[in-house]
This record gives sequence, structure tokens and C-alpha cells, in this order.
Amino acid sequence: MSVTLKDLLLNHLEYTFEKEAWQPSLAMAARGLTAEQAAWKPGRERHSIWQIVRHVLRWKNATLEAWDGTTPLFLGKPTAHMLDLERSDWQEASGDDEAWHADVTALEDMSRRIKERIQAMDADALQRPFPGEDMPAVLRVLRMATHDTYHAGQIRYLRALQGP
Repeated sequence: MSVTLKDLLLNHLEYTFEKEAWQPSLAMAARGLTAEQAAWKPGRERHSIWQIVRHVLRWKNATLEAWDGTTPLFLGKPTAHMLDLERSDWQEASGDDEAWHADVTALEDMSRRIKERIQAMDADALQRPFPGEDMPAVLRVLRMATHDTYHAGQIRYLRALQGP
């Protein structure tokens, strides 16, 4: 069986967001928490799980915007939009269980939309950059998935700090 670039990318997305491989996926790390657990911070200057989820949501949305050609992020150096995202990132997050679950559902939906777009792409489209960017789409999406894995680890650590 030969594996295409598209197969590889879809598999990578599946195991960084949905399913457990050698590490828990981002979706698995965020599921099953209450709003109180999600908003907990180990220190005043540290991030909560909820802040991490909102951060990932913002950057996944930025990926979709770049894909649509509305706001490219990577042009060999940070763009104005990327700098705006960084400046406004990591806002405090709190609320009730309904608000927390809405953010988790939004994260799952955004990840599903990205996966569906990749499924609709052909091999040539994966090699082309998003509009206005200079990085091939496949690399852009791989970086996004690696970002998911990084933050899944942070979430798992914050869960462990809170106890069983």
C-alpha cells in the first residue's frame, strides 16, 4: 500500500486531534472537564485549560481565514494580522459549564472543518500555499497539528496538577 501526502496529513490530524496514539489527542485532553476545572490556574501568571482551548481556537480560525485568503499569516515574517493575534491572545476565560462545553464543541467543529477541507484537496492543492502566503498548505496544516499536540500536553499536565 502506498501512502500519499494527503493520507499522511489526514492520519496526522486524526491522531493529534481526535484519537490517542502515543499521546492523548487535544480533543481527549479537553473532554470531561467542568468549567471550574477548565478555568483553574496553578498560579496567577499561568494559563488555564480554558485559555489554552480558546488560544487554539483562535489560531485554527486564523488557519481557516488564511485558507480563504482573507488574512495570510506567514509571509516569511510575521504579518500584521499575526501580530494582532499574538497581542490579543491569552485573555482570561471563565463561565459556567454550558460556556465551557460550547468552547470545546467549537474546537471540535473547527477541527472537523479543517479535516473536511483537506479531504476535498488534491495532491497539487496541498503543495500550493494558502492565498498570500509562501508556505505550502501541507506544511501550514502540519504546523497547526503540532501546535495541537503541544497544547494537549499542557492540558494533560494541568489536569494532573488538579488531582484525580
